[in-house]
Amino acid sequence: MAKKTTKKRTRVSAKQKEAAALGRPPHTFTVDQINQMKQLALNGCQNNTIATIIDIDYDTMMVHFKKDLTKQRAIRKNNLRKLQLQAARKLNPALLIFLGKNELEQADKQEVEHSGEVGLTGLLNALDGQSRGLPG
Repeated sequence: MAKKTTKKRTRVSAKQKEAAALGRPPHTFTVDQINQMKQLALNGCQNNTIATIIDIDYDTMMVHFKKDLTKQRAIRKNNLRKLQLQAARKLNPALLIFLGKNELEQADKQEVEHSGEVGLTGLLNALDGQSRGLPG
């Protein structure tokens, strides 16, 4: 009879697994790139613009920095709200109204009042009144 040989299992550390992993190595970012991304988001740039300026793939940026970019935009909106309040007290607020509508999704509320009949009945009655003077 042949003797069975068993291979002894060895534990593999996380570093060894990482070194043996297939695929691309993880992307590393410099502190300057991270600060520039945050500043561009604070300035109101869109994500695809930021990725182009920083010269990284859009999806890579979103995987690593989506939360940071969202936070910077929230800070921007808060800053705009503060400026609106200051402008309402001092300055001509036309520009801040524009920014509020476009950046903060604020809108003027318009109430429309009407009199008379509405809908198809009103239209038919109006047309009936106009057609009485026409030859048939």
